[in-house]
Amino acid sequence: MNRPNVESLKRELRRSFAALRDGLTPAERAKKSALLCEAVAREALLPLESKAGRPLVVCAYGAFRSEADPSGVREWCRGRGHLVIAPRVREDGEGMELRTVASPADWAPGRWGVPEPNPGRTAPYPMDGPIDVVLVPGLAFDSRGGRLGYGGGYYDRLYAEREEAGANAALWLGFAFGLQKVGKLLPKEPHDLPLGGLATEDGILWF
Repeated sequence: MNRPNVESLKRELRRSFAALRDGLTPAERAKKSALLCEAVAREALLPLESKAGRPLVVCAYGAFRSEADPSGVREWCRGRGHLVIAPRVREDGEGMELRTVASPADWAPGRWGVPEPNPGRTAPYPMDGPIDVVLVPGLAFDSRGGRLGYGGGYYDRLYAEREEAGANAALWLGFAFGLQKVGKLLPKEPHDLPLGGLATEDGILWF
């Protein structure tokens, strides 16, 4: 498939899956998000915690609009003494930086209104710092690790920057509702980040 056709297909899929996700009621999103967070804690974080024998470092975004909300993962991590970090779009708009977040008060609306760590309250986390799990949002995911993001490429660039820094041993885990999983394979390009699994309210599908 040539490039214009790939981009056209991606635009169509983005519209379709955004509408599906937007169709969930706030109560449905809250319930499914809670189940999702429980699945991540049970199937990913607890085994890693047991194996590591040290506090984990978990990167969890701030949910925007109808996205699956990982705040339950952040609370679980803080309650067990793990370090929570989150991405923030850099001032130049060309990529993301990482910052530590210790409480709900550390968040503020960022670019496009997306919740991000408030730079006035949070400390930067080094790009080459250790991370155990990165929760990755998106609009659609397939059963082979394919992901359809929002078109900005921010998470792909974050993965590439950490790889360049020699620090990419993290588990990159898709975090989404079950209705965002597609039956056929999504268009995939060389720069797309490789996911290690997809977490939904039904559990984790490992790739």
